[in-house]
Amino acid sequence: MVDLHKLIEAKERELTFKYGSVQWQLVRVEPGEFMMGSPVRELAREDGEIPQMRVRITHPFYLGKYEVTQAQWRSIMGTNPSEFQGDDLAVDQIKYSEALDFCKRLSKGLAVNVELPSEAEWEYAARAGTTTRYYSGDSDSSLDAIAWFRENSGERVHEVGRKKPNAWGLFDMLGNVYEPARDYITSFDNLPQNDPEGKQLPTYGAMRGGAWMEPAARCRAAARLRTTDRFGGMGVRIAIEP
Repeated sequence: MVDLHKLIEAKERELTFKYGSVQWQLVRVEPGEFMMGSPVRELAREDGEIPQMRVRITHPFYLGKYEVTQAQWRSIMGTNPSEFQGDDLAVDQIKYSEALDFCKRLSKGLAVNVELPSEAEWEYAARAGTTTRYYSGDSDSSLDAIAWFRENSGERVHEVGRKKPNAWGLFDMLGNVYEPARDYITSFDNLPQNDPEGKQLPTYGAMRGGAWMEPAARCRAAARLRTTDRFGGMGVRIAIEP
């Protein structure tokens, strides 16, 4: 197996390795600043996205280039809970506790710290330097090129990486399946500017990015929900903190 520690120490732009009979790819995200949440005039903004705040991510991290596939999930967990079956499809029907367990098992196997991204890390990476509703622009029509959502999904989960990536080379950050974060920010008021994080609990976290069954507005970069194990449209994307 490849020595991930050497690749991480070398600050490789991408981590590409084989583990559990499948290939994994992560993209290095460099530190920087962004505006988290939605501005006053953003169409379809919700209360949980305000007040918008300037956030600084002070450390680099690696984020999955794609959502975890069913083949990857099965290689670690030995099962496949997905409603729509296919090795290259994003895994779905995930419970939050299972997402945490998946990261724990993968961490042990790889001997590095694999976890879910924080809400701030997720939104920073999803926006990739943009300030618009979607990283493709402000219009709902622009979403078709980058995401699977209610209007174009055919009412099903799709293979990862079939739409255009964002500027940092990350695919499907919006649409296809919801992605859980390791924390849930209950309020944007009085959060620290550097690396803010909300509560971390074993029972729930934030759910970001929208999904194949959601309208365009739910797939905005700022849109956020709390995870629920009764919701079937959640997948997972992993992060590795150097």
